[in-house]
Amino acid sequence: MLTTQADGRTWNFSHAIGRNAAAGNGFTNPISVATAPDGLLYVLSRGAEAGVQDNKRIGKLTIDEEFIRDFGRGEFTWPNSLAVAADGNVYISDEFDNYVAVYNPDGERLTKFGEVGSGDGQLGGPAGLAFDSDDNLYVVDAGNNRVQTFTTDGKHLVNWGRSGAGDGEFNHPWGITIDRNGDVYVADWGNSRVQKFSPDGTFLMSIGAPNGSDELSLDHPSDVAVDSDGDIYVIDWGNKRVLIFDPEGEVLTTLQGDAHEFSKWAKVAVASNPDAVKAYRRVKDTTALARFQRPTGVAVDEQDRIIITETTRGRLQVYSKDKDYLDPQFNL
Repeated sequence: MLTTQADGRTWNFSHAIGRNAAAGNGFTNPISVATAPDGLLYVLSRGAEAGVQDNKRIGKLTIDEEFIRDFGRGEFTWPNSLAVAADGNVYISDEFDNYVAVYNPDGERLTKFGEVGSGDGQLGGPAGLAFDSDDNLYVVDAGNNRVQTFTTDGKHLVNWGRSGAGDGEFNHPWGITIDRNGDVYVADWGNSRVQKFSPDGTFLMSIGAPNGSDELSLDHPSDVAVDSDGDIYVIDWGNKRVLIFDPEGEVLTTLQGDAHEFSKWAKVAVASNPDAVKAYRRVKDTTALARFQRPTGVAVDEQDRIIITETTRGRLQVYSKDKDYLDPQFNL
């Protein structure tokens, strides 16, 4: 549905961004998205799995589809996630080479930190990244089933978590976010749940029933984000959808994907091929084309717009949250 309502809240599908492309202003398996202090978006293209390739890169753009630049081409093996610091520098995790790289907003690599291992400050398949209000970087150390924190220049601070399925334990965690109160949410991928912690790693709450018969249960969540009202957005990777929870962890509704129309970039590409235009017009039901195919990353900007990376289709889907929505009364 283009408009989704639940418990006094309304989400409106806005638009799609991007197209599946190995060059130019397209994305190749976009896996992570982050918003910058200046309102711009950074999108991480993971590319194909095999080795270092030119299509593994970071794209910089506006939410209105103005492409600015890309950078980092051919500088990663398995890039996983990205986050933006208060000064605008961009941090990217490489889960194969076990480091976090730092770029300035112009795309110049400044430094990197991390080495393989399980000691303090060492990494084993780093995944999700998030900054708190003090600009400390939280890193999901997926292979070591823990979360570590660092200063912006890579100095190790603390770590917490261990392998397991109990409270505060992880099984290959992936995405992470920090809400306005400083609480930390981790997508516990292998345990099919999201866990909420205080800033120091104290367990607070588990979100989402794992792998149950309930149609609203989670199947290997890959990322999580929280809006200004405290509503929680979970990428339900295995079920190809986004589940939305209220601040207490109760399910509100789901987003299934609504990109029935091409993005601006895709329109340019399709318009150059008349046969493709004719083929699309023959499709009577575009529902399947609009739905998410392997959504992976999610971010919420300062205007509570929800941006979702759709890896398989090489695009983003953007939703706006309307807090004062009134259902128009029309006789249809």
